Amino acid sequence: MECPSGFWCMQFRDWLNVAILVVTAIAIVVGPIVAVRLTLRLETLRERLRRKYQTFHALMRTRRVALSPEHVSALNGIQIEFHDDEKVIAAYKRYIDNLGGPALPPGSDEKMIKRFVDDRDDAFNNMMFEIGKHLGFSLDKRELVKYSYAPQGWVNAEAEQNAVRQLALELLQGKRPLPISAFQPSPSAAKFPPAPTVKNP
Repeated sequence: MECPSGFWCMQFRDWLNVAILVVTAIAIVVGPIVAVRLTLRLETLRERLRRKYQTFHALMRTRRVALSPEHVSALNGIQIEFHDDEKVIAAYKRYIDNLGGPALPPGSDEKMIKRFVDDRDDAFNNMMFEIGKHLGFSLDKRELVKYSYAPQGWVNAEAEQNAVRQLALELLQGKRPLPISAFQPSPSAAKFPPAPTVKNP
């Protein structure tokens, strides 16, 4: 019995054509939306990775200038930028605990000072090692210390500025007297130039 012509008597190739038309219509409508979402997702991932590299580069550039605003800013961004890496966050917390810990008491001997500085450097280098590993760098913790540089003049200038600032604060807070002594000019400073000689005609 032959099927009368109509919708229910469509052959397989007709159903296939209908399916292709439906899929094409869906692709035309949904395709651009999916493409836009994928593009936005990729841009977000790319921006996140860029910020991670930026933080890492800032810390590497300023690893011997810990008081620079760039260094402090990069440190404070680690919790946000590397929140997805537990090892980086653990190393970061150890370093921050060291930075925020109690300072050495006055009169500490050289061994205590060296141990304090070594612990701080070790915590920082461990943090940088973990960040580098997260970003695909193979860093040697010993080389992080050995091949970093800050001019001694910077260190001296920073120490002098801190000393001057401390003295000024103590003076303004009344914790230190202002020494005053009588001014005694040198004998040569009080002499007037010799009077001009007048020749007799």
